[in-house]
Amino acid sequence: MTMLGEGVSVSNPSSLPALPAAPAPVSPAPAAANGAKAPSDGVAAAPWIESAMCTSCNECISINNRIFAYDADKHAYIKDARGGPYKDLVRAAEKCTAQVIHPGTPRDPKEKDRDKLLKRAAKYN
Repeated sequence: MTMLGEGVSVSNPSSLPALPAAPAPVSPAPAAANGAKAPSDGVAAAPWIESAMCTSCNECISINNRIFAYDADKHAYIKDARGGPYKDLVRAAEKCTAQVIHPGTPRDPKEKDRDKLLKRAAKYN
């Protein structure tokens, strides 16, 4: 006999229903699943920032303040991903001292130097 607490006992523990399996870890980001390559369906992966980890260094803001902004806690966030070229997202990811900027993939399939930018962005996505 096994005691389960609160005075409840079970004579055959194997008859208890199994607990559900823990859910698989969920990626914290909408980053491209295949690294540096743009999604095959032609839909761009959205850029994102781990805002809570932001050190407020101003690097992203100084690169493009139409794309990046600070919230009330002075943590950077993506204000408008369409506020500038994909190149600015990649440059900001490269400059970010906290390494919390993830540029996603270009929304414009004809982005200038697209392949080079995707290669540079791969380690940040």
